[in-house]
Amino acid sequence: MLQVKKFSGSVKEILPLADIYMRSYNELSKQYKSHAEMQLYTKGSFIKKLKTWAEKQKQGDEPFIFVLYDNEKVCGVMRLNKIPEDYKNINNLEAIEDEHALLDGWTMSRKRKIKYLKDPQYTENTLILNQIYLAPEAQKKGWGSFFMKSVIPTLQKQGFEQFIVEYNDNNTNGKRFHEDVLCAEKIAKTTDFDHIIKDENGHTEFCISPVTIGISKFSKVLQRIEAKEQLFKSRGRTAI
Repeated sequence: MLQVKKFSGSVKEILPLADIYMRSYNELSKQYKSHAEMQLYTKGSFIKKLKTWAEKQKQGDEPFIFVLYDNEKVCGVMRLNKIPEDYKNINNLEAIEDEHALLDGWTMSRKRKIKYLKDPQYTENTLILNQIYLAPEAQKKGWGSFFMKSVIPTLQKQGFEQFIVEYNDNNTNGKRFHEDVLCAEKIAKTTDFDHIIKDENGHTEFCISPVTIGISKFSKVLQRIEAKEQLFKSRGRTAI
């Protein structure tokens, strides 16, 4: 039986979730990242990230982290947040955001430019969907749709109406999911600290990748999922 729970942050949950996060991330990324680069994304790095989420959740800074369970087995994670203030400071359809990342024990930062195609009309009812990952073996079963259908009403009850997403233009699988299932309407272009490579001295360095920002209405996402489910049901299938 599928069910959605709030992220507990316990070691018991983090360990299997880190494995799922890693395998799902790697599956989505392998089409445009090198084998050498993929070796840098170890399970330990995902455990560290999840522990950071757990600590921030205790402090009240990560209120929207959900975990998908198949009976008692962890099989997916979704994380949302309030829109960063940098996104809202728009001048002549441009915004500047402080971006930070860790690399070889150092904190890297830069000012990245967000170029809007139109006024996004952000409100206090807008969230950002930071992550959504399912275990590879849990995909193409309709479980992702179940996950979204379970989480969205919870957020709607709290007054949230829409969310934005960022997706790498080089990741065709991720792009298809965000634009099709999540109904993301393109509103901006930017770049991201994305994949990392080894230089000739064996040190890691960031590559800057093109990114699209889209915005989705919760109500529209639910309508799209319902329509797809009806279509697949008419064909005698359940997976989306």
